[in-house]
Amino acid sequence: MHEIIQFLIQHPEILEKLKNGSTCLIGLNEEEIKAIIEVFSQEGTVISKYWT
Repeated sequence: MHEIIQFLIQHPEILEKLKNGSTCLIGLNEEEIKAIIEVFSQEGTVISKYWT
């Protein structure tokens, strides 16, 4: 999961595609993908400091 978060931080365009449903993350189920999108969508999230 750590590597996925780092990848999405480095490639925000992939996160946008994930939100739009035009791409998927192999190895993650739908609930995990929804959780990732939710965390990245929260205002004021400091996720990059924790996961990088």
